[in-house]
Amino acid sequence: MNIHIMGICGSGMSALAGWYSALGNKVTGCDGAPSSQKIISLGKLGITVETGHSIDHLAGIDRLIFSAAVPKDNMELAAGIASGIPVLRRSEALAELCSSHRVVAVAGAHGKTTTTSMAGWIAQETGLEPTVFLGGNMNCWNGNFRPGGNLAIVESDEFDRTFLRLTPSHAVVTSFALEHLECYGSPEGLEWAFQAFLESVLPGGTVLVPIEKPGLGYWAERIGRRILTHGPGGDIDARTGEYKGWGEKYRLFGCNGFLPAPGMHNVRNAQVAIALSMALGIEASEAIEALASWPGVSRRLEKIGDYRGTVIVSDYAHHPDEIAAALSSVRKLTRQQVTVVFQPHLPSRTSLLYREMGSALRIADRSFVLPIFQSREESIPGVSSELVCEAAKRSGALSELVSMDQIEGIVKASTGGVLIFMGAGSIDAQVREILAEVGQ
Repeated sequence: MNIHIMGICGSGMSALAGWYSALGNKVTGCDGAPSSQKIISLGKLGITVETGHSIDHLAGIDRLIFSAAVPKDNMELAAGIASGIPVLRRSEALAELCSSHRVVAVAGAHGKTTTTSMAGWIAQETGLEPTVFLGGNMNCWNGNFRPGGNLAIVESDEFDRTFLRLTPSHAVVTSFALEHLECYGSPEGLEWAFQAFLESVLPGGTVLVPIEKPGLGYWAERIGRRILTHGPGGDIDARTGEYKGWGEKYRLFGCNGFLPAPGMHNVRNAQVAIALSMALGIEASEAIEALASWPGVSRRLEKIGDYRGTVIVSDYAHHPDEIAAALSSVRKLTRQQVTVVFQPHLPSRTSLLYREMGSALRIADRSFVLPIFQSREESIPGVSSELVCEAAKRSGALSELVSMDQIEGIVKASTGGVLIFMGAGSIDAQVREILAEVGQ
């Protein structure tokens, strides 16, 4: 089958491309702003990526998959619909691919990608040969998809109601926050969606919910699913020990473990992944041993360079809780200066959370705030990165506005410590290009 994917360089879309390709389909794609990294990684799979949209891309296509970020009036999408070929949203395509698999679904506001990768790594290392679909790259898998067998460990987010299309054998909510209200209309609508997602777990399944939000599992428990809480004081609650280095020691289910990634938020992700593994029949000791060799996910406190004694780190954090967790983890690891360059993601998110973003940036010694990465959204009058910067200053932070053109100067002016480039937009690709040019 010839499959064309619009918006193929998006994290979820490129994983779909990998899955379709692994099934023997011929896959092509296009993107309004394709990243060079994605073009290279998809090229290794034999997938051609075109820049921009054109009806010419549809010649000989049997199926068209499109990202929710593609506007409804896009000429290529409209032509595809008019042609009569099957046209699927990302969420529909994922549900179709999952329908022939035993699915473990990982949802939540934060920690989805990390938890999915950890559960996938455990399953791989213990011989289960999982299919893994996630939103971040793992170098050991050459991207964000691992081809495997009938067991599918899937990152299933709430955006575009994606997770409501799945029927998992086991499911987890890593965390709950007021995100994607444009899809649900209200906090109550968002909470209902999570409850409906967990209620869809098949008989005999295990459901994991954060101790801070146990009510998410109410309806799942009513129909007989096994409910476990995770987090401080929950059914699954790891104890950490002191470790000086880029990692964490912990104890869970009577076993000592080591996680090669810093931060309590990562330990919490690990304990959820271990509990999911146990639901699949893996012994806790085996899961904990497997995680000690977990290679990590790209852009999750990833060290990407060392420039004249300054450790350069890239992180995907874009929600205030994520920003605070990442900065706190680094703060614990070093007594040297911690500087963050932050790119707010989406005008709608910034308008709701700029105060909290600014407060989280205070954890760093110094912060620089870039213009908002708009992605799929239009500008909102009066909403800019200045709101974040001013909120940071009011909270006591040393913060200033900068442009993308100033990033190279920030790198070159660094004099030690840790410099973190943070956000879910274009900042990562930009800084990697700069590091390649200036040398390390």
